[in-house]
Amino acid sequence: MRWFVAVALSGLVAFGNFAAAQSGSASVEALQAEIARLKEQLAKLEAQLAELQKQQKATEKVTQRFEPISVRGYIQMRYERDNSRPTDENNLTTGRAKDNFRLRRVRLDVRGTPLKGVLYRLQVDAAETDVALRDAYLELRAGDGLFTFGHFKVPLLEEVLESSSVRLTPERARVSTALFPGERDRGITYTLRKQGLPEITLGLFSGTRTTQTQDSLTSRKSWLVRIVQPLDKEGKLGRIWVGRMDGIGRRNFGTQAAPNILNFDRDRTAIGLLLTPINGLTLRAEWVDGKDAGNAANPTVKVRGWYALLGYKLPDQPIILYAKHDQYDPNRDVAGNTFRRNALGIQYDLKKMTRLNLTWEQEKNPSATRWTFQTQVSY
Repeated sequence: MRWFVAVALSGLVAFGNFAAAQSGSASVEALQAEIARLKEQLAKLEAQLAELQKQQKATEKVTQRFEPISVRGYIQMRYERDNSRPTDENNLTTGRAKDNFRLRRVRLDVRGTPLKGVLYRLQVDAAETDVALRDAYLELRAGDGLFTFGHFKVPLLEEVLESSSVRLTPERARVSTALFPGERDRGITYTLRKQGLPEITLGLFSGTRTTQTQDSLTSRKSWLVRIVQPLDKEGKLGRIWVGRMDGIGRRNFGTQAAPNILNFDRDRTAIGLLLTPINGLTLRAEWVDGKDAGNAANPTVKVRGWYALLGYKLPDQPIILYAKHDQYDPNRDVAGNTFRRNALGIQYDLKKMTRLNLTWEQEKNPSATRWTFQTQVSY
């Protein structure tokens, strides 16, 4: 800016000298006064520029301080109608009546990258009466691998890893919720992602001792291995994965007044498939066979479950149609106790951050018919 004004002043001076020499009518004093005025304006502009630069530096300091941190989340609001429930629920603590308006999830997700290749994450949910911890972990990138340490999702089933903010059906399949309560555990994993090789994940976890994920007793750990292989070079056709998780759990099969704490096997063998054969069409299925907690007389029982999900996005429309079947046998040595559920639904993306879902579900063992209308807002 200074050089531009200087050039302009020089031009004015030259023009003034030329005009005075040619016509003699221009006043030298007037030109000098104009030059002085221009110099004064230049000094004011320089002072304003210096102040702006000072403010910009202060803003940059604040931005650099908070730039590695991002805050996001989403809210899921529902209306549910479940014909298996009474019109009024007597249990005001955990019960829900036949018709319900509820907040299913209210998530606050904080992530930060204090250093290159390092990420930390803290996620909580405030939908219920108490704020619940969902994620608290640290990721460290090392070459082609990634270490994850803390409280995070167990990386065995794709449906467990999938965020509830993008899942089509209201809840995960029963095999996921039964064998991976809360979807999360506490431990450490190493995932290798190298070009030309399958993705390999190794993990060691605390294991669960109740229906909720907690710190286990010292010696009760679970190990995990998972291998993911794309079906084509680009991964556009889909992928297949296999995994194994094995360990010992500990559970109270009695009451708090008379505890009956016993060990049980926590084996899970999983096979999964994701197919995207044509644009807009997605098919995903997972099958799990293993062992889990039974009762005090039989602490370990054999279990099995699977699900298949089909989704189709209408061409040039913000609409997805979906269908799902899932089933879970909580004890393969007992006949007639397999849980089954069929679901049909439609999703409409109102805006980029807002979507609507309407899902119909029919269940057996126990029998129920459920309608769920859900609105989700992300931020």
